[in-house]
Amino acid sequence: PIPAVKMATEEEKSAAVITGDMAEVHKELISLLEKVYRDRGFDFREYKETTLTRRLARRLHARRCQGYAEYAHVLDTDPAEYEKLFDDLTINVTSFFRDEAAFKALEERVLPAIIEKNKGMHRSLNIWSAGCATGAEPYSIAMLLCELLGTGITRWKVSLIATDIDTKALQHAQEGLFGQKGVEGVRPAWLEKYFVPEKNSFRVRSAVRDMVTFAVHNLVSDPPYQNLDLVVCRNVLIYFTSKLQNRVLKGFHNGLSQEGFLLLGKAEVPVGESKRLFQLENSMAKLYQKMDRASDFVVRESETLERITKK
Repeated sequence: PIPAVKMATEEEKSAAVITGDMAEVHKELISLLEKVYRDRGFDFREYKETTLTRRLARRLHARRCQGYAEYAHVLDTDPAEYEKLFDDLTINVTSFFRDEAAFKALEERVLPAIIEKNKGMHRSLNIWSAGCATGAEPYSIAMLLCELLGTGITRWKVSLIATDIDTKALQHAQEGLFGQKGVEGVRPAWLEKYFVPEKNSFRVRSAVRDMVTFAVHNLVSDPPYQNLDLVVCRNVLIYFTSKLQNRVLKGFHNGLSQEGFLLLGKAEVPVGESKRLFQLENSMAKLYQKMDRASDFVVRESETLERITKK
């Protein structure tokens, strides 16, 4: 409780230092984001401004800056500040089997469906965990696959790609080492089966770690992966503007194979034109399935006929 109060107080103090003409403050913020993109290649320009200002406030307060222009000067004189800035702009909240409804849908609906779909000659599964943070999510999916495929998993080609823009989080993920609190969501039998105890921590067994390929990927600027059976992107889109959310969702649609699945976070839904690209499968789990162009045409045609009928 005490740290939480302290954090709120610091944010209030930080917010207070940014005063003056709001148009000028906005201009300085945009200039700062342009600088970050130009200097380091990270594009936060289409993140929600309320989210950005709240997180940037911590850095301004820490460096005793009165505004974004002054903080931009700090970045010029102290390049190490970039790492601290990125730590605040990228939040890595994750845990094993986070959100029971989502993982129940994966275990009982999605993974069995894509296994059935691909059990022919090629026996391949292509899954992308986008915004994987420290790796609990893709490792959770890997464990589910181990359970569903059993010893037959050796006859499958499993491509489980896990990406993030935070290189430190990815390094943690690759090590596969989690504290006792970090593995609270793992079933006791699976903790023994898929982890190795190390002092007060647990390391994901190498057989599971080897199933996951971790890579740096920026949803804002990098192209999506292709021929995917499943995309899991939870609690990432909420930080983007509607315009950027729509663009990213279109990319997911393009990357998914026919009848591929998309799993979003609890507060996330397709927006704009992307609403027509996905069919809701499970509202509790925020599970969607790709609609192909033919299905999209049928939706558009039916809506047009409905409008004509009403006239």
